[in-house]
Amino acid sequence: MAARVTPVFSLTPQSLAKCVRAICLVAVGIVLFAPIFPARADEPPREMTFSIVRSSNSLCEPDCPEWIAADGNIADKTADAFKAILKKAGDRNLPLLINSLGGRVDVAMAMGRLIRDRGMTVEIARTDFSRCKPWDKECKPDLKDGTYYGYANLTFGVCNSACPLMLASGVRRIVGPFSRVGVHQIVTTRHKYRDKYRIYKKTLSSGKVISERKFVERELIGTVKSTDLPKSLRRELTDYLTSMDVSPKLIDLMVATPPEDIRYLSMKELKTFGVVTEISEIEELVGYRICKGRSRPENCAVRD
Repeated sequence: MAARVTPVFSLTPQSLAKCVRAICLVAVGIVLFAPIFPARADEPPREMTFSIVRSSNSLCEPDCPEWIAADGNIADKTADAFKAILKKAGDRNLPLLINSLGGRVDVAMAMGRLIRDRGMTVEIARTDFSRCKPWDKECKPDLKDGTYYGYANLTFGVCNSACPLMLASGVRRIVGPFSRVGVHQIVTTRHKYRDKYRIYKKTLSSGKVISERKFVERELIGTVKSTDLPKSLRRELTDYLTSMDVSPKLIDLMVATPPEDIRYLSMKELKTFGVVTEISEIEELVGYRICKGRSRPENCAVRD
């Protein structure tokens, strides 16, 4: 049987609030000395992994909240992986909890359009798994249908670079008071190629010589990187953000911040620009108690 988490003590709502505040104070101390807030400092960058997760707190059984966890960098094939997890989720509209340092802008917008079309809720939070991490080759799902047990870390969560474009696409867009959402300049890469051909000469019966060429290969001869935002890309970003009800002024913050730095948005800025619709603690979305109330969220699932 998969490992589960069962609290060995109980807290009143008042004492729990005090406990959360104490944890938050510690987190503030950490942030002051860490201008860049990595998803996990002990792990190298890796492509985003998607997993369906069920609350590991056994007190919620048999009716527990479930969600889609997205953790890692946005790379070339990330959109394909996202489509696959959505297909696996089926008709269930599970909330998407993202923890990412960023990546490809075009892929982030492609996933954002899928998120909006599906009417999903997006929250910035780190999912900690009970037994092992799904991106490890040896890690196997806890349940037969591929679901993992885990819990959402309300204190730590990061969404940098291209990631805010995914956040912006949620119908509900939520961050916790200590989540980090940051932007910087987009680096565009242009590749220079040289085409190689093989030349053939052919002599006709008339004595005339003709030449033919056949394509052999395309060779990469150089790469040019630039932080100048092309007009076409700015226009695409503007249209995208506007369609998501987010202020295009966010682009100005992006272009003003060098790519080696991160401009973290304050809670006020996140609300002003429309990047988020809510600032709240994670328990309100996937906490183990949410399936016990009168208004049962659609991401609750009964399992034997």
